[in-house]
Amino acid sequence: MHNALAPTLGRTLRLARPVLLAGTLLTCAAPGITLAQLASNSTAPVDITADEGEVINSQCLSIWRGDAEALQATTRLRAREIRVISIPRPGAAPNDQGRCGPTQRLEAEGDVYYVTPAQTVRGDNAVYMADSDTITITGGVIVTQGKSVARGDSMTVQVKSGHVQLKSSAKGRGNPGRVRGVFYPDQGQPAVAAKP
Repeated sequence: MHNALAPTLGRTLRLARPVLLAGTLLTCAAPGITLAQLASNSTAPVDITADEGEVINSQCLSIWRGDAEALQATTRLRAREIRVISIPRPGAAPNDQGRCGPTQRLEAEGDVYYVTPAQTVRGDNAVYMADSDTITITGGVIVTQGKSVARGDSMTVQVKSGHVQLKSSAKGRGNPGRVRGVFYPDQGQPAVAAKP
């Protein structure tokens, strides 16, 4: 994955960083929800909808349930449920509205889609861990950019380095379900040479 696929997926997934970094998307810092940037370099407001929203200050947890969708400019994150877990501030009382600090992790579960004008990333679940600056997407991962497509069971992105690892449980030539990428050079993507 590090050779032919890494430059293209690295570019693709670096675009995905702001949404999955939405670890600051929802925090439990106040009775209302604190919103952060969802789209890269955008000052547009973040608009979040779901069938229900819940903030549990004692757990530094905010939850959007039921076809949750976050929009900012032309960027969209969709999942059945989006949860943001923040780090408790030392010394704050369990129900103190200012109890929760920076985001620890973001979890999106169920039919996860991250869509920009240039790409779409789809999976069953996604987790962003702030301390390691790592995004893990699992469950039938599909990354599309134009006509180019990459697939696998799971994808891990080390955001700072841009290192992307796409994995599959299927092993061995000829077995269905292996990691696969199809890239079209006419879209500014590197050509992948076929091996005999």
